[in-house]
Amino acid sequence: MNMKQIKNSYLEHIKICIESGSWGAGLLRSFTDYWFAYHKQGPFLNSNNNPKWHNKPSSVKDKDALLEMHFISDMAFDAIEKGSDVRLIKEHSIPLRVIRKILIQQEPKTTTDIENILLRFYRLGVLTKDEDDILRLKGLNSKMPASWGLTESVFSRYEVAGIKGKLFN
Repeated sequence: MNMKQIKNSYLEHIKICIESGSWGAGLLRSFTDYWFAYHKQGPFLNSNNNPKWHNKPSSVKDKDALLEMHFISDMAFDAIEKGSDVRLIKEHSIPLRVIRKILIQQEPKTTTDIENILLRFYRLGVLTKDEDDILRLKGLNSKMPASWGLTESVFSRYEVAGIKGKLFN
């Protein structure tokens, strides 16, 4: 199985969505998450080399993958280290609806252009459920802070919500 070829096929799918203007319900989420799984490999693929999703992740069972995410809040990191049953949330630090807007605005011409955009803006965070609730209460569950721009931190939502953490990978 050629992982690079599979990864690139998801970039092609994203390119088709951009060119056609047809995103469909959940297509961008599927295509970007699959791209990321094949890009990172390791704990993001199962034994059959299919993407492994870490929705409602376990601090024990999914520890290797969680520690490969880009941002881990201090509270989530503590739960992972202790093997706690605190509910953890894997989420996109820049919501996918914002990434979609960025892809449209940037007008990438090639899959390499698309991948470069994703490498800059596609970041995964691990939060506790309580911290995820803070994002919701602040109206930041599906958008970036009003003052956010493309040159600012991809973790601005966490900063505005007062969520402290560590940056990885």
